[in-house]
Amino acid sequence: MAGNAIRRLAAAATLPLLAAGLVACSSGSTGSSAGGAYVYVLPQDFQGVDRAKYSSEASKIVGDVMHSRLLELDTSGQAPGACTPGVPPKIAPESPLVSSWSVTDDGKGIDITLREGVKSADGNVLTSADVQWSIERLKAIDASGKTLWFTVGGFDPDKTITVHSPTKFTLNLEKRSELAPYTLAGNSGLILDSTTAKKHATGDDPWATKYLTDHTADFGPWTLTEFSSQQLTFGKNPNFTGERGNLEKIVLRTVPEASSRIQLVRTGQAAETIGLDYTQMESLKESGAVNLVTCPNPGRDWLGLNAEDPVLGKTKVRQAISVALNRTAIQTAVYRGFAKPAQGGLSQAYGQFGEGDNYKHDVARAKKLLSEAGVGDGFSFTLSVSESQPGAYADNLAVLIQQQLKAVGVNVKIKNVPSAVQYKADGLDKKHQAFLMAEGPAAGNPGYSAWLSLACDGLQNYMGFCDEKLDGLADDLQAGGLSAEETKNKTTELAGLIAEQQPAVYLVDRSGVNVRNKCVTDVPSTGFGNSYTKARASCG
Repeated sequence: MAGNAIRRLAAAATLPLLAAGLVACSSGSTGSSAGGAYVYVLPQDFQGVDRAKYSSEASKIVGDVMHSRLLELDTSGQAPGACTPGVPPKIAPESPLVSSWSVTDDGKGIDITLREGVKSADGNVLTSADVQWSIERLKAIDASGKTLWFTVGGFDPDKTITVHSPTKFTLNLEKRSELAPYTLAGNSGLILDSTTAKKHATGDDPWATKYLTDHTADFGPWTLTEFSSQQLTFGKNPNFTGERGNLEKIVLRTVPEASSRIQLVRTGQAAETIGLDYTQMESLKESGAVNLVTCPNPGRDWLGLNAEDPVLGKTKVRQAISVALNRTAIQTAVYRGFAKPAQGGLSQAYGQFGEGDNYKHDVARAKKLLSEAGVGDGFSFTLSVSESQPGAYADNLAVLIQQQLKAVGVNVKIKNVPSAVQYKADGLDKKHQAFLMAEGPAAGNPGYSAWLSLACDGLQNYMGFCDEKLDGLADDLQAGGLSAEETKNKTTELAGLIAEQQPAVYLVDRSGVNVRNKCVTDVPSTGFGNSYTKARASCG
């Protein structure tokens, strides 16, 4: 923020604060949540608040807080404390930044009118120039943002924006895309205050990356007031005129130990947390000390098998592994009732498509398929595991898979990869022989879900699987413009192809679960993100 000081907290300086919080917790104090503060405790450190450098779940939460987006998911009519139903959720007709928007008649553009008088914390008025500069910055330095805008959203990378006036512009698409509005309602749609950012740009740093690592410069409801690798504090943007809840500030704090985070949330010293395994969430649910809010989402956990492997690359081997797995037992032992056994090629959040025979536990059939594939005497493979994917329960899930596949003569060796960065890098390089992964689509579209993990150029396709027919169906569903019957037929065909080929061995379908103390009255939420702008809590 130009002219507004950021208090920089040394990482070491936050440790006494955490320790004090834990001591206070044991004595029943509600300390750190008092005074209108919403304290969110996370396992990850913070690398900064620059959207272009987002790299973890912590980054997603930072984006949900900053919320300087053109469009918003519609949470109107949502009961306090509940989650908006439906996949996908609707896009609201307006937002704090935008007074109106519409898709052009030919489906290849989005016309947007900015709300008059929207100001950043520095007092700069939002104009089309800020949107244009934010897009150019994204093109220059934001790799994941580029993927979401131009590969997923379908925006034209060469002529992305046509400015009509300081408050009106058109975002141009290369082709029709149902996902384009959802891109603008997500974290990649963050709009920056270009006036402030440019003041801190240099010849070596033309996009002000150094400044925007530990400063906010945008038009959202909050502004960063304190920064360290273990704590971010956001105060109110004094110029924000949109509807607000009753929070005075939001504190994001690193607390690595799950047991400590649980204790803080149970006692009200923290309002919310993430990164718990399902056994821990089951215990919290039974205690009655917190609210567990389930949000519909087409998320899935899956077992990936390298398609270039001479054994795992065989379709019948992948089918055999799929039917050898007892998904009901996996759901009970690992997910503790917070997920459903996968039944088909697409998440049940999209409806029921296909028979799902390749998801039914059948040891005899698994052995027969392995014999037909030429490996009836069994074989071995290495399963890479990281706590980062699909979550804190990855080790338990891997052990159960290991035990179940042993019954059909498949020996699974578990390899722990402690670094989340290394796990992802090895995946992108197709170095994993087998691996576990979470599929958490940023938009509720069956074509997008399939593209994300299974398409030839999918972001999470670590298997090396490639099928042109699958890609074509996924593209058609993402483009939209189909009749209801056409959508149903293509979705059914896509689900059947995935079930037959088993490019990913889907294990469970799971919704998002928000873990919050009962002092939190409401956080407008969908299965694709939360808005802390209108949040209400009384944790002090």
